[in-house]
Amino acid sequence: MTVRTHGAVAALAALAVLSGAVAGVPASADGRGDTGGSIGVQLLEATLGRKGDPRATIYIIDHLNPGARMTRRFAVTNTSRRPQRITLSVGPAEIRKNEFVPSGDPHANELPEWVTVNRTAFLAPPDSTTELRATVAVPPHATRGERYGAIWASVGSRQTDGSGQSVEQVHRVGIRLYLDVGPGGDPPSDFTIGELLPGRTDTGAPVVRAAVQNTGERALDMVGKLWLSDGPGGLSAGPFPARLGTTVPIGGTAQVEVPLDRQLPNGPWRVRLRLESGLLHREVSGTLTFPDSRNAWGDPASADRYPRWALLLAGLVILLLAVLPFVVSPRLRARVRGQLARR
Repeated sequence: MTVRTHGAVAALAALAVLSGAVAGVPASADGRGDTGGSIGVQLLEATLGRKGDPRATIYIIDHLNPGARMTRRFAVTNTSRRPQRITLSVGPAEIRKNEFVPSGDPHANELPEWVTVNRTAFLAPPDSTTELRATVAVPPHATRGERYGAIWASVGSRQTDGSGQSVEQVHRVGIRLYLDVGPGGDPPSDFTIGELLPGRTDTGAPVVRAAVQNTGERALDMVGKLWLSDGPGGLSAGPFPARLGTTVPIGGTAQVEVPLDRQLPNGPWRVRLRLESGLLHREVSGTLTFPDSRNAWGDPASADRYPRWALLLAGLVILLLAVLPFVVSPRLRARVRGQLARR
């Protein structure tokens, strides 16, 4: 997540999504120019039960009961050529228009009170990595629900603009917090994928759109891929990555778009879309044809008559029926021979 803000009173505008485990922004610069490096943050550990969850390697995603506490290690790096004064802070966030963004209200939730970092500020040497520890302590009276926030590492400097006015420039980089609170275990996560809609952008490039509805009790960060097969002349294409950065709130719906190669013929194509949020994944498939015109949408993909899992199950049943006589008959013959012998 990266943010760069400018102005004498800097306003935090957005939390950008990064796909990697390390987030970074340019380090502060003085009047002599760029430092030639950046500061970054990296989560060093995840919850034991989320070791295989790719989201949990980037963000702090956890569930705690009221009165519980936990710690998480993370690192702040300085790759610039000069020491950097880095300040640590915690701020609330929200999901707005399917984007994870900082809240304009510093008291939007309790995370700034519940989350502390073992160092509030330090001087990072050039080309260094500093390990830090964040502690989350949920009070016993905490109410049920999911809270969002970020642990921020900030550097700043003062510069003079063209009019001679002193301007403070602040660079911040952070780790997202998704903290669910309530008795019992982690609430379930789930989502559904709506109809696949083929279209063309205003430039004529083909695109596939799908509506994703969060039917679970945790926010979701959607990623995914799309495959095309059985096209004109037996063509296949993909996988094509879905546009990243879509965060779907609890009970919310978001549009996921997959931009495709401009050279693809209209079709028809067999299409398969797989979307994921952490360890949770869903797939839909069908047949679609792209429209001829720019800035237009075609008919929704016709769904497969039978889902893939049903076809696999049917094949397994047929196989068992074919093998069963060879397995069971010898046993039946042995039992019959035994009964005849006793007579």
